[in-house]
Amino acid sequence: MLVEQMKAEAGITEELKATEQMKWVGLVNNVRSAAEEIVLKELVYV
Repeated sequence: MLVEQMKAEAGITEELKATEQMKWVGLVNNVRSAAEEIVLKELVYV
């Protein structure tokens, strides 16, 4: 859910996926990494 919200905020769309696949992959990987850091910080390291 967090990843989907962050993707929407960053403007990552299916249209971008269809037109610029490598850019889309990079952006999604960044969002996933950021979401993972948030979850780990909030749930594990607190």
